[in-house]
Amino acid sequence: MKKIIARVGKREVIYLGGGETIEKVIRMGIQEAIIVYKRDYKSDIGNLNIYLENGDWIIGYEVRKLSYYPAEVVEGHIDICLDITDESQKIIKWEKDEKTGEYSIKEKADWLIKDWEGCGFKVITHSINEAEIAEELIGQKITRSITKPNVTLEYYKNSKILKSPFHEDEIRLNVENENLEYIRNNKKIIKVFPLNKEIHFYGIEPRVRKYIVTSQGARLANQNTN
Repeated sequence: MKKIIARVGKREVIYLGGGETIEKVIRMGIQEAIIVYKRDYKSDIGNLNIYLENGDWIIGYEVRKLSYYPAEVVEGHIDICLDITDESQKIIKWEKDEKTGEYSIKEKADWLIKDWEGCGFKVITHSINEAEIAEELIGQKITRSITKPNVTLEYYKNSKILKSPFHEDEIRLNVENENLEYIRNNKKIIKVFPLNKEIHFYGIEPRVRKYIVTSQGARLANQNTN
């Protein structure tokens, strides 16, 4: 059953509770965000959902995926797949043997962006040398812990940044402007600006798949799209 769990700015967050999931609202005293931990009973670890005024960030610990859902878009969202465990998702190009007519895999991807209809993010890549060193977060902070995964969240009030461990790396989300940074080895390797519809990758060449969503399901916008 739908219920309003809270309001963020002018937005009412409609929450679909229940089902086969463990759900916990994490109270951190942040006016700009609502943080909900969700895990299916059948899963080992779950997702951290951050509801903001203009959209939602989902940090997927189970499948190592970051997703952004604009609040005003019903169908569209973008998935940043950081570690593709499904081999079928890695396939980017097929190659046809003209003699036999059989197809073989020509190219695979380690990093994949799924751009669902309605988001229109611009993907920008840079050299790893252009990546910024992650600044030290200081000032007053609030901490909360969750299990499965065992994660200690930190919220820095002065900079309005929510910091969360992500496997061996780190996610930082500015709850004021909804920008997200993915940090590895003290380098900002991904910077996402959802309100500006931009994703910047440093030292990574991700593949992009654009999808069209219809009442019959989702399909690739162009079968030849890399």
